[in-house]
Amino acid sequence: MINRVNCRNINAFSLFSFLSKYLYMTEVYKYDDIDFSKLKFTKPEKRQNVYYSDITYDDNPFFLQTSKLKIMSDIDNINMKSPSIEFQILGDNFDLYDIFMQLDDKLVKTTYSNGKEWFNQTIPLENIEEMYKCICKPLKKYKNPTLRFKLPIENDEICSKIYDQNRKIVNIKDIKKEQDAICIVHIRGIKFMKQQYICDIYINQMKIYVPKNNDYLIPDECIIHDFDSNNSDEEIIDDEVIKEIDNKKKKLIKKKNKELEKLKILEEKIKQINSKIDN
Repeated sequence: MINRVNCRNINAFSLFSFLSKYLYMTEVYKYDDIDFSKLKFTKPEKRQNVYYSDITYDDNPFFLQTSKLKIMSDIDNINMKSPSIEFQILGDNFDLYDIFMQLDDKLVKTTYSNGKEWFNQTIPLENIEEMYKCICKPLKKYKNPTLRFKLPIENDEICSKIYDQNRKIVNIKDIKKEQDAICIVHIRGIKFMKQQYICDIYINQMKIYVPKNNDYLIPDECIIHDFDSNNSDEEIIDDEVIKEIDNKKKKLIKKKNKELEKLKILEEKIKQINSKIDN
């Protein structure tokens, strides 16, 4: 719920920022909970040298979270002019691959059904299918399917945010081939070019799973226990100090005993002298 604010003391920009804080949320949709009827497409508009149709999901940017995948690309050899990473589906969980196959099919059929409105002509379905570059590569025998997503780049720098399993920022150069990863991909739109059209999709964020070094058993959490608050460091005395105190105590007792013996002898002599005087 938005608390009441004094609009007299707030300018238009501040009010926009205040409302944005409460009203804007980035929705992320998991791959296993996608309803393709919620996809919407805008009429293609010219942007530079291409025509572009924006895609939204339930009236929001279509941010899709993938299943866990295996990185198949060698990061050191990425083409920085058009950077991308290839991933392989893990195990027998082909649900993500199936989602992108359905997305390919949805884009082809949407383009075909909107041909008259979008391009002022009816284009045969066969031509549309031939012109479309699929997200999914054909399956290969005895191999899990692969998917390739591009990395957004600006001023020669990759914009995607990359984290490890502890949510710490990771440099893209530290990504290794065959590491596991989960991606948030932005399915942004359809890009129509002269000879083909494609689904414009890029990696927004990626979480990689960095393997731990098993040579040393080092827990992640702190396992050091504090001493009892009643025990100060001064009360912790080692054995050497205790022995030294005991020895000093024994010497002192021995010295006192000798003095007591001398005192007894002296008292005895005084008694003898007093006895002689009385006689």
